[in-house]
Amino acid sequence: MRSNRVVVAVSLVVGVFLQVGVARAASYSAVWHMDDTGTTMADSTGHGLSGTLTNVTVGAPGALGTAFQFRTRPASVKVASSPLLNPGSGAFTVTARVRFTVRPSTAVGDYDLVRKGLAATKGGDWKVEILPTGYAFCLFRGSAGTVSIKHGPNLADNRWHTIACRRSGSTVRLTVDGSSWTASGSTGTIANTSAVLLGAKGSGGEDQYAGLMDEVSVSTG
Repeated sequence: MRSNRVVVAVSLVVGVFLQVGVARAASYSAVWHMDDTGTTMADSTGHGLSGTLTNVTVGAPGALGTAFQFRTRPASVKVASSPLLNPGSGAFTVTARVRFTVRPSTAVGDYDLVRKGLAATKGGDWKVEILPTGYAFCLFRGSAGTVSIKHGPNLADNRWHTIACRRSGSTVRLTVDGSSWTASGSTGTIANTSAVLLGAKGSGGEDQYAGLMDEVSVSTG
């Protein structure tokens, strides 16, 4: 039943927050369950931060409910820019569940899972990626500098994995399936007018992800 699935989903995300040291009072900016059947990705928070699907297959078996499958290039989901999706100078966490079997090729470079802005974007940017090693990668760039972190294991094993990237103060924390690693440095304020993209770097399919994605969320606090 949908009500039971929602309870499980909330419990899962809260569990991830506790693993990365996020306070129980964390506020959700967006939660995308990816159980959609059309061309729109619904935001369950009520903030109206829905996304538009391009060449994404819906209804694939998910970590919870169903998932989105990215296999046609270009394939992506675009969410219009919102201040709620900008970290500003506060604590900010992006979480996604992924399942894939093939690591990014040399031609692709890396898989872009979730990002807002590019390296040259005014106001900074943030992103969650998969590297050619199969490792997860987090990056936050703001007015005071850039902090990134990457770590194994290789996630290309056709199993569901939960990735959480968190910036809080001068610390960036990467959590994969409950194990965490940190990097230190000041990023300052991050706020841009770029859309959030899931599954690719741009509309042309650059850094195209190839796999399943489910239960993506953005939170502050």
